[in-house]
Amino acid sequence: MTTLSLAEIINTARKAETVEEKVAVLKKFDSQELRNILALMCDARWTFDLPETAPPYTPSDIHESHGSLYREMRKMPYFVEQRSDGRDLSRMRKEALFIQMLESVDAGDAELLIRVTSKQPYPDLAPDVINLAFPGAIQEPISVKRSRGRPKKSEAPVS
Repeated sequence: MTTLSLAEIINTARKAETVEEKVAVLKKFDSQELRNILALMCDARWTFDLPETAPPYTPSDIHESHGSLYREMRKMPYFVEQRSDGRDLSRMRKEALFIQMLESVDAGDAELLIRVTSKQPYPDLAPDVINLAFPGAIQEPISVKRSRGRPKKSEAPVS
């Protein structure tokens, strides 16, 4: 069985119909990397010493990059302000490392990383659902921006 990327696991959980199914998906694919990425995205305790907007990067088109975010997650403490790992690195060096990280992982995982560093949790995978799967993983949940959705097209043609 091929290992699913972290983005694929999160998207599978997001597509689940019920909260119980979402929790089951997260528990099935439980890993330290999954817990860390969800906590970094949804917990207000963690902030990043990176720009809030996506940096210019070239998404990877190499098929071998699938699942490489598991290995690359060891670099995340360099970017977290509350960790001492990256204190000796200049902001420019951190940004260069982050761009290298984005270019070395699968395109879906790169989009997930950008979403994590800009603190944009998925509305359909709220922090309370994550805490049901992994109790205590998110101690200070950030508010989730829920969109109102598109208005439904009317049945009658508009004149």
